[in-house]
Amino acid sequence: MRLLEKYESSGKGWFWETCVDGKLAYLSPKITQVMTNKGLFPVNLPELVDSDASLAEQASGRSLSFYLTSRLPFDNLVLKARGHDDLWWALTGEPAHDEAGRFRGFVGFALDLTDQKKSEIKLLQLARFDSLTNLANRDTMRQALENSLTSSAHRRQRCTTMMLDLDRFKLVNDTLGHPIGDQLLKAVSERLVKVVGGRGKVGRLGGDEFQLIFADLCEADVLSAIAGEIIHALSQPYLIQSHLISIGASIGIATSDYDDRSAVDLVRDADLALYSAKAAGKGTYRFFASEMHEQARVRQQIEEDMQRALGNGEFHVAYQPVVHTQTGELTGFEALVRWTHPVRGSVSPAIFIPIAEEAGLIAEIGEWVLRTACLEAVKWPAPISVAVNISPVQFAHQALPSLVASALAYSGLPANRLELEITEGALLNDTVKTRAAIDTLKGLGVKIALDDFGTGYSSLGYLKNIPFDKIKIDQSFIKGATLPGNNNVPIIKAIVGLAVDLDMITTAEGVETEDQLSLVRSLGCTLIQGYIYGRPLDPGSAFERALEQTAQASGFRHARAERRRIIRTGHITANAISQAVRVRNMSKTGAMVETGLALRIGDLISLDIGLSYPMEAEVRWAKNGQAGLRFVQPVDLDAVLLSKPKQAFNTFVPSYLSAESDQLFADKQKLDPRSLRKI
Repeated sequence: MRLLEKYESSGKGWFWETCVDGKLAYLSPKITQVMTNKGLFPVNLPELVDSDASLAEQASGRSLSFYLTSRLPFDNLVLKARGHDDLWWALTGEPAHDEAGRFRGFVGFALDLTDQKKSEIKLLQLARFDSLTNLANRDTMRQALENSLTSSAHRRQRCTTMMLDLDRFKLVNDTLGHPIGDQLLKAVSERLVKVVGGRGKVGRLGGDEFQLIFADLCEADVLSAIAGEIIHALSQPYLIQSHLISIGASIGIATSDYDDRSAVDLVRDADLALYSAKAAGKGTYRFFASEMHEQARVRQQIEEDMQRALGNGEFHVAYQPVVHTQTGELTGFEALVRWTHPVRGSVSPAIFIPIAEEAGLIAEIGEWVLRTACLEAVKWPAPISVAVNISPVQFAHQALPSLVASALAYSGLPANRLELEITEGALLNDTVKTRAAIDTLKGLGVKIALDDFGTGYSSLGYLKNIPFDKIKIDQSFIKGATLPGNNNVPIIKAIVGLAVDLDMITTAEGVETEDQLSLVRSLGCTLIQGYIYGRPLDPGSAFERALEQTAQASGFRHARAERRRIIRTGHITANAISQAVRVRNMSKTGAMVETGLALRIGDLISLDIGLSYPMEAEVRWAKNGQAGLRFVQPVDLDAVLLSKPKQAFNTFVPSYLSAESDQLFADKQKLDPRSLRKI
């Protein structure tokens, strides 16, 4: 009895007995106290257990009440305690009879399975859920997508999956460390779950890659709205251990169809759409399109070709002149990497640089460009300098200062003639490590320029904390600055004023025309870089230009607004005469038209192409049935392109208009093009 009492008090197990009517005749004191603490006073044995949760554990599908009612013995019946989320037992019992064989009730014992069940639940959690974020893991999401596809096929509906990657997350890990990166992933997961809500399922596949499944959504507008909400939410700053972190997100979307695509196929398609979103500049979303398979094949081929391109000498460096704004003297060149593929020919940096960054090749290419540029620049007369772009991946590498020192020592180029250009992306998280790298580079004597200023996550904190030598004003501010209807000029003026106060020089990028040149001179920009002083030069031409040390401006007199090719019919009125017209291309400031009217330079005309108002314009040139118009008031080009063409014209169609225009007009008038020729 003492041994039994000791066993009962240990909590490892307990005993029970019921009467003929099923009521409890005996229950170990330990369990009686546990149930009493929960406010439960069971009369029958089944009242001790959570019936629903316990039944789910039984492979036979038979409950405790079934055995008691049927008077059948049972062994190790796994049951969950009622009112307790983490208390489990294994009950064993058998019916008891007296000497005459009459049923007296049940007797039995129970073992505590709580620790064992916790281990099982933990193992299941590890198998099905991500340990960091508690989101569903890759296998669970794959199974969920397969189930959604099966269910959708039966219901003749479609389901959707989204693949999501975080932009600039690797930079956070590299600069702030993995513990901060882990906390960031948790915060991202919380925001994702909050945005998606009950509309879909969210999972983490690993690293900074997430997947979303929408079992009942396939409408493009709804999915676009959700993707936009997600990108906006994840792009808001995060405050983690006193670090203010800004990242972004790119999303690829694939929707099932009534075909035989599997879950693997749908994920692959969403991945291709994600690559397309990244290629579009990140921070956006794209829907899968069938042509993306070919794009992926080409991208894979480019990546493979790039791996051997350095060894084959396919890369070369071109040098774009940088000129002093007031004196016109050549002050330096920017080194730009170019790739001439043996089959594809010239491959745009906009194509191969992002692929190199994703494939991990940018560090090797960047080192080669740095060493090549230094070896070339040492041939130029002092003080002409060379500027080399440093990618965020390179900048985050601890060996960058050593690499720069090695390139300078090997080439013999003085450090003050080397300028390293870094973008705001490399400085996204201003840390002690970032500052130490800048200080080391400055200690070598090289200059540091902030490239593409104003186009990223601009922060004046960079300028306050980091001793830049130069700010490069992005060409997006220069482009269109001389055209009416934009705020580029005050922005440029503000950047120049800020740089002057901080004792930094400025470079205006993308200057192409004479009026842009005059503008940046008047605004006080220190240096100019752009096609106005020539396109990037090969090493030999750059050397000759360096010996001259001067540059001659050559370009169009005026900048032209963006032009879009369209085919739009309408009518034009000039000198009280009205005729049909076809618009060939258009910008917000003017258009090129084809018309049979005898127009002269300086004529004022009215152009009606189906808007709610006619556009007043002046004829700038006229030749061979074509004319260039300049609008009196700038127009909203997007509104024009989205508007419906005019439905009917009370004018004849001139015979010189092409069959293409005849067909367009006939479609609008519901006429046969052959009968139109008779009009």
